[in-house]
Amino acid sequence: MLMYAVSLELILKARALFEEKDNILNGQITSFKEFMNKWKSKKTDGHGYMEIVDHYKIELSKKEIELLNNFQNYTSWAGRFPFPKKEDEITDMEKNGRISGPLSSRHKKEIQEFLNKQIEAMKI
Repeated sequence: MLMYAVSLELILKARALFEEKDNILNGQITSFKEFMNKWKSKKTDGHGYMEIVDHYKIELSKKEIELLNNFQNYTSWAGRFPFPKKEDEITDMEKNGRISGPLSSRHKKEIQEFLNKQIEAMKI
């Protein structure tokens, strides 16, 4: 789950870098920190999928938004901590169990379609 979540984050950051290519080439953005400051709010950790989507106005279907929302938490806590950071997410995990293990073929297909769409959008 973590690896799929990270792949979604990285393709979104690649898409954001693509959108900023002119600003990078003309020297308006000279570091990764400057790039992150373009879209990351001060209250977040830089893993916010929807911050990138909202800032760059990346069009997504409802299915794609649901996909991103389902995997978002894995990038912010699952790689380092056994439980979510937020109390309500811990309560939900205690009630419904932790989602882990192999992905369903539906998720794999949805993730691959999302990655392909973002790659296609970055073709020149």
